[in-house]
Amino acid sequence: MTNIPIDFLRTFVTIKDLGGFTHAGELLGRSQPAISLQIKKLESTLGTNIFSRGSSLELTEDGEYLYEAAQQILQINDQVVARIKGENVSGRVRLGIPNDFELAFLPRALRELSNIYPNITVEVDSDISKSIHQRFQRNYYDVCLVMEPEGEAAPLDEQDQRVDQLAWVVNDSSVAEADIVPLVTYPQGCIYRAMMETALEEAGVPYRIAYTSPSLLGIMSAVEEGLGVTALAASVVPANVRAHEQTEVLPPLGAVSVSLYYRQNELNVATQQVLDFLRSGLAELSPVPALGGRQR
Repeated sequence: MTNIPIDFLRTFVTIKDLGGFTHAGELLGRSQPAISLQIKKLESTLGTNIFSRGSSLELTEDGEYLYEAAQQILQINDQVVARIKGENVSGRVRLGIPNDFELAFLPRALRELSNIYPNITVEVDSDISKSIHQRFQRNYYDVCLVMEPEGEAAPLDEQDQRVDQLAWVVNDSSVAEADIVPLVTYPQGCIYRAMMETALEEAGVPYRIAYTSPSLLGIMSAVEEGLGVTALAASVVPANVRAHEQTEVLPPLGAVSVSLYYRQNELNVATQQVLDFLRSGLAELSPVPALGGRQR
């Protein structure tokens, strides 16, 4: 009887989900050669090719079947681990996170966490990054995720920090090309607002604050109705609006560091597990997409 190692299946599913060997390796903590070797061993074990040999990562017919089956096998494996081990871990973890990153991956990450560690409670607070970081420094949170201008953030391990390009988010190109650019923003103190205003002022582009809201829902509703333009980290831009690095009027915004902060010497088992799931959630975000270039 042939047995398929669980870690081979997890590597295979992760490659498919993340769209590449490199990103899978980053998430799983393995080098790309190690990831490739696992896939070769998996194919050798099954006596078939699971990826089409070419420039893309398309699955063969056997690969498609294996992907569906592997997801079910991994789910059963994780449920067994949760039932036997997860219930022994409990605790309360206080988390601060910006609105847009909260919506981008947090519900999925917390669902996966609760499946394995049902007795860990995560108290989530969302706000602008500046406020979150200040509260973290006052010990209000155990873990926080914040955005800072690239170059201003403390250097962290790569699993705790990623760089995201900022993008102009528009729903009506005529609004983006107005003589006086209308901005839809969070309140004062938001990094997006500061970087939009700085970029426009340095480029000599007139602007006005057309709409201010403390919530991402309010921001996106205003943009969708054509009240103005806003900025977001490119990896969390909703699919129903357009993102541009720059246009004839709107200058480049630069990039931000997205960082996880925590106190290493205060990590307990529950906080460590939450941190690991947050790292996975960040890694699973789509790589920064190709933005629209200079719009004409």
